[in-house]
Amino acid sequence: MKLDDLKANWKTAIESDNSTQDLSPVIELLVKETSKVDKSIKRRDRLEISIALLLIPVWSWKLFYSASLVQTTGLWIAIVACLYIPYKLLKTKQINAPKDNSVMAFLQFEKIKIENQKKLLESVAVWYIAPLMVAIVLITAGATVDETGIPRITEQLAIYYGFCVMLVIGIYFLNKRAVKKQLLPLLDKIKQRISELNDLKEI
Repeated sequence: MKLDDLKANWKTAIESDNSTQDLSPVIELLVKETSKVDKSIKRRDRLEISIALLLIPVWSWKLFYSASLVQTTGLWIAIVACLYIPYKLLKTKQINAPKDNSVMAFLQFEKIKIENQKKLLESVAVWYIAPLMVAIVLITAGATVDETGIPRITEQLAIYYGFCVMLVIGIYFLNKRAVKKQLLPLLDKIKQRISELNDLKEI
């Protein structure tokens, strides 16, 4: 069963479940918010996966014209990173679908999904930024090696590295902002709804 089908069934369950009658409006709003996040995640993943897969042939082609061992190492790191990024994005979205269409199942599913995305963005420096930055440095520095095989960092290259550092810092903080502004508030709402449903069951 696809995620869209599950959401449709969950929406029906929300409308028909008498035990959640008082919570129905806020849960319906939650369905809309989670659907919006889903669309945003799909757009991001499509873009990141497309770029990564398109870069693999480029790095592979450059291997045949590598200027040094340093550059070759950087190219292999880039290829591995471009393979790992799609895997990481797709793996994060793999969640066991609940066996029922209850409102609680919907909330538990969304809770796990948002928590996974939160962990993904919080660790972006490890699985995304660091490998690509190391690859870029090795590829560019490896193209400037002298007769002894030692890279020569020119002023132009230093400026380029400075730009790259600013770019990755920007990416890091944009992801931190997405967690704080988008995922955490939604996760708190989901947890609150779960708590309210558990309270209803105890009454």
